[in-house]
Amino acid sequence: MHRLRRLGDPYVVWMATLILLPTVFLVLLSFSDLSFFRPGGFTLTLSQLRVFGSPIVRRSLSNSFLFASGVSVASFLIGYPVAYLLTTLRESTKRILMAILILPLWTNMLVRITAWERIFSQNSIFSDVFGFAIPILGTAGAVWIGLLAMYLPFMILPLFSVLDKMDKRLIEAAKDLGANDVQTFLRVVLPLSASGIVSGFIMTFLPSLTAFALPETLGWRNIPMIGMEIQKQFILKGFEADAINQGAVISLSIMAFSVLSFLLIAKVDKEGETLL
Repeated sequence: MHRLRRLGDPYVVWMATLILLPTVFLVLLSFSDLSFFRPGGFTLTLSQLRVFGSPIVRRSLSNSFLFASGVSVASFLIGYPVAYLLTTLRESTKRILMAILILPLWTNMLVRITAWERIFSQNSIFSDVFGFAIPILGTAGAVWIGLLAMYLPFMILPLFSVLDKMDKRLIEAAKDLGANDVQTFLRVVLPLSASGIVSGFIMTFLPSLTAFALPETLGWRNIPMIGMEIQKQFILKGFEADAINQGAVISLSIMAFSVLSFLLIAKVDKEGETLL
């Protein structure tokens, strides 16, 4: 057993190098005046927190939470019926449809974003084949549709996982006791799928919240979001004083929110059956 345990040592080193050390460095940048380009002496300070007083950062946070909430709710309204329908199909049909659902996730996200950019452009496949275009690039609608299409599978998959494992005899028992379809859904199916709902919301909310490539490409930077603001602090304004430190403190706040979200998943889904 001791010999087998040593086989995990490379993974510990890998995680410490690529996860632990960057996180420690991020915390250090967030709460000090350490310069990324001029390493040396530094003092601890909370002055970087003033970035949250910036109007553009507050607007970016507001937009991000608004879009992430809307995409999560829409994904639930679309994904729950789809997931439930999948559980009622034959195993062969179910496997085929699940493969079709998962298949786009194997494609690089930038390729899928570029595909949506072409669809929403003036000269797209719609204008060539159907004679009309959907020129909504640079609008909130393009960003919203792109986020929904990108992260909808992350709502359907955990919901399907829970609903497919549900004991169907409970539904039959509820109907035998006189419950109609609506009562059965509200009192039996919905409560039993709560862990999948929570996981699905978090799995769609978090990537939508931190997206930057999609809103930058489909929104033409007209809709500022927090992921784009972090990118700007690190890349576009990286040589300015405190820019990287302020980007680090924004990143750390989003990271803390993500950790709390996954702790919530662990609490409502102790067996981990809905985690992707």
